Amino acid sequence: MDFWDELRFTTQVVNDAKRTLLCEPDAVDEVRALVKAMGAAGTFEVKASAVCPQGKILVLDEQALTAAQNQTLQQIARGVLRRP
Repeated sequence: MDFWDELRFTTQVVNDAKRTLLCEPDAVDEVRALVKAMGAAGTFEVKASAVCPQGKILVLDEQALTAAQNQTLQQIARGVLRRP
């Protein structure tokens, strides 16, 4: 593996590790401070969510959700296009 392949691989690994943390709106600043204190600000993005249960933090892989959604839409489109 040359330097550029290794750099692309490392970049992909770092991007794949990113997650979104959802918490109740009143806890956003506290959760962001905890993430920053852990040195994980580049890995976790903190967002407020009115539907997040009180005292809980939900962890989402938004890239995986987007990929699954795109795959489903492509499958639907292929199914519609194949119909006579």
